Amino acid sequence: MKPFIPPFVGLKFKKNSRLLAAGLLFCLLPGCGGKVDTAERRVVMVFVDISLSSLPERENYKQHFEKIISALQPGDVIAGGKIIDLTIADFTPIFNVQLPAFDFWNDNRTQHHKLVQKLTGQMFSSVDSVLDSRGKIEKSEIISSFILCEQFMRNKSGKKTLVILSDMMECSAEYNFAQDEINAAYIEEAMRTLRAKGRLPNLRNVEVWAIGAYASQTEKFFTVQNFWERYIKETGATGRSYSHTLLDFD
Repeated sequence: MKPFIPPFVGLKFKKNSRLLAAGLLFCLLPGCGGKVDTAERRVVMVFVDISLSSLPERENYKQHFEKIISALQPGDVIAGGKIIDLTIADFTPIFNVQLPAFDFWNDNRTQHHKLVQKLTGQMFSSVDSVLDSRGKIEKSEIISSFILCEQFMRNKSGKKTLVILSDMMECSAEYNFAQDEINAAYIEEAMRTLRAKGRLPNLRNVEVWAIGAYASQTEKFFTVQNFWERYIKETGATGRSYSHTLLDFD
């Protein structure tokens, strides 16, 4: 049997990299059976920083998001949220989607392809709407995204992943990484305070990707990285990447 090739393969894309992302998802459809092993599926939560400091990076965030979508497979779950001044107090999901599995015996490939494209398009549209906004949000509660991730991941099975698209410069009522002198003592005190306030969620078996990390000085970059590496360790999660760009996503 010849492998199925989506009708758009071979076309040149300039503005259609997102169509390609949907196409890659479709190419990964299993040959038979429509059931998904929940232990094997991926559960992904993506938080996007839309504070003023993120403005220069927003087009890059869109490209990173496309890579993330391209890595998903039928049956995977993905949800999105915003990092703002009230990340947890004003939380509303940008999207919450489970990509449908394909049942070789009962599903129509063309219809299933259209459904995958529709869902993917809706996600991209939602992300574009958020990242194209120009609200004057000066603060970014990044820590709160970890707490929300625990709530989202609870009682879900599969390979769990948290992606944060942000410069990782926490700016909240408690911390201002742009101004604070972050050293070992600062980090220790912060961990004690966060633990006492119940802001160290249980993220065991969760992999964390911090993409877009940036600081105006190299030393500041590394001290902020030290903070997040310690914070991630305290939550029980596994840090997979802390970088300015998404080189790979698996």
